[in-house]
Amino acid sequence: MNEPQISIDPLSGHSLIIETYFNNEKLCQATGFVIIQNKKHFLITNFHVIAGRDPQTQQPIHKSGGVPNFVNVLHHYTNNLGYWHFSTYPLLDNEQNPLWLEHPTLKGIDIVALPLEITDPNIQVFPFNLDLANTDLIPVPAMPVAIIGFPLGISAGGAWPIWKTGHIATDPDLNYDNRPSFLIDATTRGGMSGSPVVIRLNGGFNTRSGNMILAGGFTTKFLGVYSGRINDHAELGRVWRPSLINDIVGAKFHVV
Repeated sequence: MNEPQISIDPLSGHSLIIETYFNNEKLCQATGFVIIQNKKHFLITNFHVIAGRDPQTQQPIHKSGGVPNFVNVLHHYTNNLGYWHFSTYPLLDNEQNPLWLEHPTLKGIDIVALPLEITDPNIQVFPFNLDLANTDLIPVPAMPVAIIGFPLGISAGGAWPIWKTGHIATDPDLNYDNRPSFLIDATTRGGMSGSPVVIRLNGGFNTRSGNMILAGGFTTKFLGVYSGRINDHAELGRVWRPSLINDIVGAKFHVV
């Protein structure tokens, strides 16, 4: 008898466990995902994860005061799904300058792009498709969203991510706190910083062109990058808009 095939959502292959260290001291575990731009790999995650500092105050956020000097990324490994391998990447050059890319003009943006030199042929990269941000679907308050990451380091079937759900809490076209982000109402936990946030609908929705689509099957839209709760008491988390990723990577490689 043939073994039943296992079905895994393609988006589950994008979210990766990342761990930051200062020498031998582990500072945090979070989530990231890889994009490919101009044939180069970039790890997308939060500034506060990679820099170990608050993006507004620039103060260290770990209780020890340590800031990371390298990151481990748990990549998919070999040609068979279900195997993973940690690869180590430096965060600072020999002069202690950051190797990651930040937004070229805006301050306090909690997204970075870290160039990755992937030389191991056994590493399998499933790059996130940023074109999902262009899905013609108008996100509105109270729509369900999924944050695809690793709450408290929890994973499924090895190192597959958890799809935690919530709802859009503010109008996504309006800036929260005068910055290009909006809020979601979700019970999130540590370890989810850097997770991609998506809408996954199988019902009707409105488009920017004024049409009403009665969808057959699923429609997916990339909403941005999750960066944590806005305080320790409200179940409200911040999502940074996808256009910031293009701003960051395009600033160096002049992508249009």
